[in-house]
Amino acid sequence: QWLSMIFQAQCHLSAAMGIMHPQMYAIGHAALIKIWKDASEEMREVLQVWPSIYSSLSLMVNQCSPFHLDKMGKPQWFDQLLTVGHYNGLDLVLPTLQLRLDYPPGIVVAFSGKLLVHGAGETDGDRPALHDTCKTKYIGQ
Repeated sequence: QWLSMIFQAQCHLSAAMGIMHPQMYAIGHAALIKIWKDASEEMREVLQVWPSIYSSLSLMVNQCSPFHLDKMGKPQWFDQLLTVGHYNGLDLVLPTLQLRLDYPPGIVVAFSGKLLVHGAGETDGDRPALHDTCKTKYIGQ
């Protein structure tokens, strides 16, 4: 049920990745086919409604994110971050690039979370955030 609620947004994010990084899109698509071939019936039921080329989706709600590097994926791959909700005054900070970006609801950012230290602070209001990543264990490249 939860996947059906985020289905359209995830489809748009995957389509955007197909434009921004076609090679990664193709790798993610091939990984999902590989996962399907080895999947149990229960997993196949989920994969039938899985709307993303990413193999991993994290949901964080009303959490600050201290500066960090992501451990999954490869340096040349992009993670996608999407925030939604009702809040004010949040910045996404990329200290390696000396950037502080306004991060209002509905904004999507894509970058290598393995290469760029990043974090987001606290804000008032409700702030769910989706974080899409590919795990290397599913991809033989």
